[in-house]
Amino acid sequence: MTGTVTEMIIEILTTKYQVPADEVSPEVVFDELSVDSLTLLEMSLILEKRLGISISEGVLDAGQTVGEAAETISSLGAAV
Repeated sequence: MTGTVTEMIIEILTTKYQVPADEVSPEVVFDELSVDSLTLLEMSLILEKRLGISISEGVLDAGQTVGEAAETISSLGAAV
C-alpha cells in the first residue's frame, strides 16, 4: 500500500498544489517543496477521503519526506 500512498501524495502535490513533478520524489522533504502546515492538513483530509482512514492533525509534518509520510499513512491503514 505504501507505493500507492506515495503515488497519491505525489499526484496531490503536482495537481492540486502545482508542485513541479520533477521536484517531487519519495526522498524529498515537504519543507523543500515549500509545503506548509495548512497544505499538509488539507492533504491529510484528501487522503482520509480517498483511503477511508482517519489521519490525526500533525501526523504529516513539513520535516518528513514524501516516502516517510506515505509509510506513516500506510501504517494507519494497515487494518483497512
